[in-house]
Amino acid sequence: MLLSERMRAVVGLVQPCKSIADIGCDHGYVAMELVRSNICRHVIAMDINRGPLDRAKRNIIDYDMQDYIEIRLSDGVRELKAGEAEGMICAGMGGKLIISILEQGKELVEEMKQVILQPQSELDEVRGYLRENGLMIEREDMIYEDGKYYPMIRAIPGAFGRLERQIGGNLEQMCRRSGVHVNGIPAYRQPFDISEISMGEVQRLTRVQDTYGSCLLGMAHPILRKYLLWQKENYGNIRQNLMSQKQITARQQQRIEELDEKLSDIVFCLYYYFK
Repeated sequence: MLLSERMRAVVGLVQPCKSIADIGCDHGYVAMELVRSNICRHVIAMDINRGPLDRAKRNIIDYDMQDYIEIRLSDGVRELKAGEAEGMICAGMGGKLIISILEQGKELVEEMKQVILQPQSELDEVRGYLRENGLMIEREDMIYEDGKYYPMIRAIPGAFGRLERQIGGNLEQMCRRSGVHVNGIPAYRQPFDISEISMGEVQRLTRVQDTYGSCLLGMAHPILRKYLLWQKENYGNIRQNLMSQKQITARQQQRIEELDEKLSDIVFCLYYYFK
């Protein structure tokens, strides 16, 4: 099977289980690798388009896996029944579509043990949705392949309570490791009390978690560092071009301020690689 590094990383996030649903299965390679590696006994491979499903069916038959992988034509999780899958995978699609699928299958997702997501865009919105809906991000990974960066997430549904503790713990860790000061003293040099952190700082910490991933930052992921430096250079170049204009419009000034915020967040994140 020709499985890309990105797809192998997605497979690597899946916890062993009896059954899992692969939403947007494409050629079925992820489903087949999950069975081949004995990670999942049964996979329900689902796609909205008949073409990918037909290709997946041929691949599954070629590898004699038809007893372990079931294919279904489905718009999101519409054809998935309650209790059929212990988890789900949504990989290789836009973040807004992933959010729509999670929202569509909210009752199904709440009963699952794991959700594996690999958004191609709007990653901050996906993380924000997970945070607001009680799905705790347990593990993250990031791959650089063919000139693109691919972050991915494993989240645990039904984590209200644990989620609040995770956010508080992440904020403490981020304060201690990223140079935040409380009353002029670095947070990592004093007992942590989130009530003493300004609301603006808490908002930034939350924004940074949603944008770049607390798990990736916590492990100082090397691919994330590469991504941060790449973004820093891009944003810096855009800002420089705007500042070079003879007259700066109100819209351009607003854009400069947005870039300054983004650049400040990136510098904030880069502290993780020097502690």
